[in-house]
Amino acid sequence: MDQDGLEQAQERFARMSIAAAVVASEAPLEEREGAWLDVVNIFGTIYSKLEQAAKATPEATKWFAKRRAERKSDPLLQYMHQARNAGEHSIVRSAGKAEFAVQGTVTGSGGMLGLAFDSAGRPYGVSDGMGDVKVFEQEILLHAARNRGVNYRPPQEHRGQKIEAHTAKDIAPLVVAYADEMLSEARGLCPPIED
Repeated sequence: MDQDGLEQAQERFARMSIAAAVVASEAPLEEREGAWLDVVNIFGTIYSKLEQAAKATPEATKWFAKRRAERKSDPLLQYMHQARNAGEHSIVRSAGKAEFAVQGTVTGSGGMLGLAFDSAGRPYGVSDGMGDVKVFEQEILLHAARNRGVNYRPPQEHRGQKIEAHTAKDIAPLVVAYADEMLSEARGLCPPIED
């Protein structure tokens, strides 16, 4: 593993962690949306830096090949890759601000899903034939990432674990944890620094 490439990836990780903290905060929606786009882009950069740094040794090259295979098979990692590509090469947004939104799963042959407000002005879901109804307020919601004519829907799982909500606030910690794990493994592949 090339030490300089690893250091560049670690610098990007620090920036991504700051952006993820903004995503999870109560900052205005515009700031959180921008921070989410930073998370998407920086995660892609970390991946690319590690890919290049791994070319320095056969052991690191082998390690990265496993990570590349995981990105092709894991729904979250594939989504992040395609969302970054879509952001770079198209004008389709893979996330957006939502003052209010409702989400549900069809439980039968069809259903109705809507949003209503109680007397205090708080939103709640109205549904018929729908399950797992969730109401979102002031959130950054993930949309399908469209790349090369293919739609990549927000991920339903990561490493075999179900993802419950498609908000940037819910996804960002998973991305940060994965990048942190990659960097930890990459550090273990660096040759010892000689004095």
